[in-house]
Amino acid sequence: MEGQFCPGNVGGEQALADVAAVRPVLDALAANAPVVGPRPGDGQRFKIVNQLLCGVHIAAAGEALALADSMGLDLKQVHEVLGTGAAASFMFGDRGRRMVDHDFDDVRSALTIFVKDMGLVAEAAAEVSQEVPLASSAQEIYQRGSELGWDRRDDSIVYQVLRGTTD
Repeated sequence: MEGQFCPGNVGGEQALADVAAVRPVLDALAANAPVVGPRPGDGQRFKIVNQLLCGVHIAAAGEALALADSMGLDLKQVHEVLGTGAAASFMFGDRGRRMVDHDFDDVRSALTIFVKDMGLVAEAAAEVSQEVPLASSAQEIYQRGSELGWDRRDDSIVYQVLRGTTD
């Protein structure tokens, strides 16, 4: 989003003076800052769930395109065709395009963000004894990219991690 922060989530009673008092600041910083729960911290918990989905979607896009590449399919065509059907998602469209183009140096979201965020997902899940096997698998992929020294590259670099190439 040009000139704006990404949407944020706010925890707290919507009618409480605290949320109402900071609403002008929230509205100035974010295009959308809904109150997502009555307790302080619900916004952060909501963000963790969001990052679980984003992290898994990016890893799934990378895995799908790596498989397509390994099978000798035309990646541009795979991205174009699958991007218009049931497999389409924002992450497949956005990160998938960067994967196809090998555009890992135009960093819009650094790999290190998902190394951190998937760690937060794992911690939150452990605190409530919730199994998150897909998130755990995605976390391993991001961690492997970090071990390759790709923390500051675009998170779409997971494609290269899954292809087993060092760029």
